Amino acid sequence: MGEISRLHHVTAFASDPQRNLDFFTEVIGLRFIKRTVRFDIPEEIYHLYYGDEAGTAGSIVTYFPVTDMNEGLVGKGQISAAGLVIPEDSVEYWIDRFEEHDVEHTVEERFGETAIGFTDPDGTPFELVTGESDIDPWDGGPVPAEHGVRGLHSVTIHSNDPAGTFRALETMDWSRVGRADYPQAGDHVRYQAPGDRKGANYVDVLVRPNAPQGVQGTGTFLHVAFDTGEKWEQKEWSERFREAGLITTSRKDRDYFWSMYFTEPGGATFEFATEGPGVTLDESIDALGSELKVPDWLDVDVSEIDEQLPDLTTD
Repeated sequence: MGEISRLHHVTAFASDPQRNLDFFTEVIGLRFIKRTVRFDIPEEIYHLYYGDEAGTAGSIVTYFPVTDMNEGLVGKGQISAAGLVIPEDSVEYWIDRFEEHDVEHTVEERFGETAIGFTDPDGTPFELVTGESDIDPWDGGPVPAEHGVRGLHSVTIHSNDPAGTFRALETMDWSRVGRADYPQAGDHVRYQAPGDRKGANYVDVLVRPNAPQGVQGTGTFLHVAFDTGEKWEQKEWSERFREAGLITTSRKDRDYFWSMYFTEPGGATFEFATEGPGVTLDESIDALGSELKVPDWLDVDVSEIDEQLPDLTTD
């Protein structure tokens, strides 16, 4: 059985697709790498992907912009933040950039790192966290490469059942490596992936029992995905999870990867995605994000679907 050695992607809900795209490409400086659809409602909802130049697993943030969805509430039983890696000497650059773009932010020290907290336009919580990463920044956007985002750093899970979340992570062979206690904001217990990969390799479990329960909607995360490598490795992990009482779904074809899911005891949805075939399945690296892409197996008229979706300017 292979290792689950990093995060694969995170997925959240937004309201306005254009506003979402403009924020992540023009302010955060990620590359827009894929414009596809929510496969069960292809004529109504986009699925937008952002990441590094090639859409490397571990760099990807995806969104379902649902224009008629109620606003959510970030709270217990959910992912409460996603971290993105920045270099240690880039903190002042990002503070200045956020001030220039009127992005409200906070700065705190945690686990020997600096975390700049902010939200997307719908209120979804993110952090820029200092650290090392094997993922290179995209050098074709508005942020200079020396300060650019280097993929995912972590996710924070605000658990309804911290002990249960710990067990789920330990079933994945992730190890508890630290704890940061804050009297008002709650305690953070950090788990790290096995192996020597840098970046996309932390999960922080937030222990704050008296906080409100989360409500899914725009401004909240849907799931975090972990990289399970190949399909045969994914199958072996599914068997291991079931033996541990974590019931996984059947395998789902997401075109760019194969996915399985379970809800961990603390309430968050964990996806286990294969590393490939990847977002270059239907577009070259140079052309990523340039056209609406819909899988052949969906058997729909792409041009007709495109006309029904909200307008989206990608240039």
